[in-house]
Amino acid sequence: MSFFLAARHTDNHNTAMHIALICPFSTGPIRGNITTVNRIADHLPTTGCRVTVLSKDRWTSGELQERISLIRPDLLHGFHAFHSGQLTRQLAEAAGIPYLITITGSDLFDPAMNSAPETMQALGAAANITCFDPLVARCVKDCFSVEAGRLSIIPQGVTRPSKGEPFLKTENEFAILLPAALRPVKGIIQAMDALLPLAVEFPFLRLLLAGGALDADYTASIRKRATTLPWVHLLGEVPYQRMGSLYDAADLVLNSSLFEGGMANSLLEAMSVGRPVLARDIPGNRSLIRHNKTGWLYQSDHELRELARMLLCNPERGSVIGEAGRAFVQKHCSPSREARRYFSLYERIIKALLLLRYTQ
Repeated sequence: MSFFLAARHTDNHNTAMHIALICPFSTGPIRGNITTVNRIADHLPTTGCRVTVLSKDRWTSGELQERISLIRPDLLHGFHAFHSGQLTRQLAEAAGIPYLITITGSDLFDPAMNSAPETMQALGAAANITCFDPLVARCVKDCFSVEAGRLSIIPQGVTRPSKGEPFLKTENEFAILLPAALRPVKGIIQAMDALLPLAVEFPFLRLLLAGGALDADYTASIRKRATTLPWVHLLGEVPYQRMGSLYDAADLVLNSSLFEGGMANSLLEAMSVGRPVLARDIPGNRSLIRHNKTGWLYQSDHELRELARMLLCNPERGSVIGEAGRAFVQKHCSPSREARRYFSLYERIIKALLLLRYTQ
């Protein structure tokens, strides 16, 4: 039994629970995993929980094992079953503590990742598996045959994005913002091609692509395509501190992802500041957007164009839906509530392990 597990039992829980979050990425272009881990790490201390973030891309597995032996956490929480799962399992087993895994997207929907032996091993030994919404939970049960007692649903929270220097646009421009790291799963080229007829019809339409390059070949294809489309603007990686200003400049925020592991952080952030959102009709996006109530969902290129055309011709409708989206995330996507739910899950796992060990 770890030192902290023993201390929490003998001292009647006077020792603060200590959780180590295992993040697959901490540097490079902003990804949903980075945003999610940072938000949870920021809010967990409000529950009385001690938190340490350990990033897979900063330390070797040996260095991480050494750090864990020094900080002695009660539990490890890995994000992304493929990128972090196997490492989290190995570190937890070496330390003699439990671990859980949060499913974040490609670990469920990418066949190369969800069928990988390391993914299956990590999920098979995890004390619990969390996902962001019931639709994705059903996919997890079907894909990995996870029993209900080891599967938890914890909706994502959202932190209102901060503002920096304003992004300027001309008065008559209609700006569609697509915030996403440049990789094939984001469906960016398909969105560009789908909007092309609309850009011809409405010369004041602009598509703003905000995100760093994660796939070199795909990024090159986007840049090559954009050189023939003067209405497409590549903004590159926009610092998180300026995203609030970029959302403010957008008339519509688009999500064209082929799959999402739950509530996309970009959609949550856009809705939190009252921006209307339009997203591909996939399980992760359906968990957040109520069609024609808090945003819009599309299934085809034609639907994407027609919904965008509706907003171009009727911007007041976008304002109404944007405010409805803001009200929805304020009510349902509290980062403090998210942190409390993780805290309760951590406690349940640790108590169950203590009970098991003291009855053996």
